[in-house]
Order: sequence, then structure tokens, then C-alpha cells
Amino acid sequence: MSLSGNYLRKYKLSPCCFSMDLIYTVYLEEWIMKEYILKNGKKLVIRLAEEKDAEGLLVHINHAGRETDFLGFGKEGYDKDIEDEKKYIKSFTPKNFMLVAVIDDEIIASCSIGAREERIRLKHMGNLGICVQKKAWGIGVGKYLMEYALEKAKEGGLTKVNLDVRIDNEKAIHLYEKFGFEKEGTIKKCLFIDGVYYDNYIMGREV
Repeated sequence: MSLSGNYLRKYKLSPCCFSMDLIYTVYLEEWIMKEYILKNGKKLVIRLAEEKDAEGLLVHINHAGRETDFLGFGKEGYDKDIEDEKKYIKSFTPKNFMLVAVIDDEIIASCSIGAREERIRLKHMGNLGICVQKKAWGIGVGKYLMEYALEKAKEGGLTKVNLDVRIDNEKAIHLYEKFGFEKEGTIKKCLFIDGVYYDNYIMGREV
């Protein structure tokens, strides 16, 4: 069911008098902003990404891409612009969304869940992607993002979540296994970086 369909029914809105802006505003209000104190004493805020985050998200994602070769993009940058990002954010549904992790008003990590809602045989399953800047490694940011993303995925009606990870990304694999993800297969030559091919594990868990 679409986001608009869900909220038309829930709030008894007439199709002739609603806008997607109204639906999106109501949807945002139902998300709880979570706060944590990290190992370094900093306050971490995790919340649903909003339109106002579009530029900050791109800065964050491109920064992370320059720091590691474990992502699907690198120094060449992420192939989206601000308007693309705003359009993506406005399309969020309970099965398709992105969380942002914020410290001192700066986005330092993000986690997305994406499902093929238009496909009846696939809409129960979402794909998880997480991106954490190097300065936020090892202080609990990834753990808190995963916890909240999986919680909301279950609330949104997903029953299975998958991800893929480079087979030599041991720290990430360890985190995923702590959350119950299991290796389900291998994608051979998944990434091509500086003339070298890298394999990825496919990992999954029920929610």
C-alpha cells in the first residue's frame, strides 16, 4: 500500500483535499527522534531524514566515499544532486526510508531501507545500506542506527532484510552478525576498484 493510501485511511482524508506535502508532514510527525550519549560523551541524535537534510546528506555521503573503499562509490562521488535527494526523501514510505545520525548539527552517518513495494512477490523484503564517516567509527553510531532501522522496518511491515558487504570488511560483518544477519551467498566480482575485483557477501535476517 502506498504512503498516501495508508494515511488517507488512517486520518480519514478525502482524496480531493490532500496533498503529498500534508501526507509527508503527518508521516514525519509519527517518527520519534532518538537521542543517545556515545562512548566519547557526545550526544547522538537519530531521526528520519527530512528535505532540509538533502545538501548535508550529499556532503556526508561524498565525504564517506573519500574515506573508504568499502562503499559502492568512492572519490568520484555520489551520482545524485540536491534535487534528486529531495525527491528521494519526499518518496519515503514505511518500507522505504533513510535515517540520519547527527552530532553537533552535522550528519555523520545514515542508514536506509529500501523495498520493491510495486512487486507483490518482493514487497515483504527490504535492502539495508549504512554509511558511517570514519570519525564516527567504533563509538556506537552504527549499532544505534541498525537498531532503529530494523525496528522501523518491522513496524513498516517488512519480514526480511538483506544487505551486501565486501568479504574483507570484517568489522562491518561482525556488526551485522551481532544483529542476527547470516551469510546467504557471495556476489563474485561485485566491486571493481583501481583495477581489482572484490567479492561481496549477501547477508540477511528476518525481522
